[in-house]
Amino acid sequence: MAGVSSPAAQEGVRLEDVTAASGVRFLHEPGDLSRFPLPAIMGSGAALFDADGDGDLDIYLIQAGPLPEDRDGILAAEIPGNRLFLQQPNGGFRDDAGARGLFDRGYGAGVAVGDVNGDGGADVFVANHGEDALYFGGGGSFLRMDSSVFGERWSSSAALCDYDGDTDLDLYVGGYLADDPDRDCVSASGEPDFCSPQSLPYERDGLFRNRGDGTFEDVSGEAGILSERRPALGVLCHDFTGDGRLDFYVANDGEPNLLWEQAEDGTFSDAALFLGVALNAQGRSEASMGVLLGDVDGDADLDLFMTHLRAQTNTLYRNQGGGYLDDTPAMGLALPSLPWTGFGTRFLDLEMDGDLDLLLVNGAVAREGGTPAAGGLDVYAEPAQAFLGDGDGRFEEAAVEGFTDVRSVGRGLVTGDWDRDGDLDLLVTAVGGPARLFENRSSREGGFLIVEPREFGRSSPGAVVTLELGGRSVVRALNPEAGYLTSSEPVAHFGIPAGAEVTGLRVRWPDGAQERFEPPEPNTRVAASRQAPPRRR
Repeated sequence: MAGVSSPAAQEGVRLEDVTAASGVRFLHEPGDLSRFPLPAIMGSGAALFDADGDGDLDIYLIQAGPLPEDRDGILAAEIPGNRLFLQQPNGGFRDDAGARGLFDRGYGAGVAVGDVNGDGGADVFVANHGEDALYFGGGGSFLRMDSSVFGERWSSSAALCDYDGDTDLDLYVGGYLADDPDRDCVSASGEPDFCSPQSLPYERDGLFRNRGDGTFEDVSGEAGILSERRPALGVLCHDFTGDGRLDFYVANDGEPNLLWEQAEDGTFSDAALFLGVALNAQGRSEASMGVLLGDVDGDADLDLFMTHLRAQTNTLYRNQGGGYLDDTPAMGLALPSLPWTGFGTRFLDLEMDGDLDLLLVNGAVAREGGTPAAGGLDVYAEPAQAFLGDGDGRFEEAAVEGFTDVRSVGRGLVTGDWDRDGDLDLLVTAVGGPARLFENRSSREGGFLIVEPREFGRSSPGAVVTLELGGRSVVRALNPEAGYLTSSEPVAHFGIPAGAEVTGLRVRWPDGAQERFEPPEPNTRVAASRQAPPRRR
């Protein structure tokens, strides 16, 4: 696109593709592409979590396979399933999904991970195009539970958090579209192509309350979220209004985004327009996919970022304290995003200089000229992007060899420190392509601190961690589901600038209670465990 310059190579920033040496062998199979079915281009997610309880991170990859309407007469054993790669003592990974019970064969989309039954182990929710699935983990193996309460829909992203404050994790599931497999669509030039989401009926979202034993009940109607039906792709669980009650932000594809603000009685109403995060600065809906929270401008509150369709800018909403402002052009994120379609995205501190950087993966959903190779997706492939932050909110696009120069139909982007060297590594998924692993080999300008907030014996999604560095407060939100269809390692990662002194650590728990902890030593991983009693409603 005219007017968009190529980013300059950034000295010292390096992401090394270690896929070949890792032992991870995974190729996403979207099914028969001859009729351009929309589910095939939307991609599937991934998760980084400790599946076998040995203290290191394992990799779970969501597969698709034949489309639901094409499965008649196909034996179950012939359908490729999701894959679990367990990390080995040498740092490599071994495929062990079958033995561990996580070989789900649904047409996969998103994934959420958390301890939903309170036994201390990781449980896994898989959002499918069709019947969703819930797996309880224990002793390194997983058992599929009765998932009928979730119904059958085209689900997208999902988030686990304790929205009702009863000390167990509840579940929000984004619903995308009511797909019509017999509908044929064409591109602007008249060639067969994937349908626009606005040409299909929208699916409903679902809110499921944990009964306390790991089983769920559908409370979508009584909670009020059925008052709106829009095509959801990204979901965040966070207290956006600071009232000690968790809310849900839902990024919708081509429709106004939703911010379900929770009232004292546990019902929800949409506050997105009032808070300035329903539409962009021009008052337009965008094709929202991936969604993030992060303090990009160093003012100790959390800003909101979303990826969008080609010819739309990705959007950064700056937190103004009581509302948000679309400030994308001033932050340097508008023009570089126009040629590409963004999906998975994460904030992280690549060089450990104390400032948040931004990574995202791109991949088109509609043709922009050209004809794909037989059965291929080459004309939909786009490069990933990297942006380095200056700590005041501005970003500069950077070329990172091996990451931004490889084209794919990018979808999921997951972060976690799987090699335990203190920085965040990456896992990337693509439609019709391989999963790729990147180790962060960037030169370090400072140290690190990794904090895992824990309450009631489990990780605490929705918590906010503040690290005090002398007179400066650095804030991180615990949102493992942030991005698109994925679940990252549930930790708050801080880069500590050289010479900075750690003077304090605070955690704001999801119910609004705050606790202060002794200043941790730099270059360590620590668990901040809740001591204060929960606030009862």
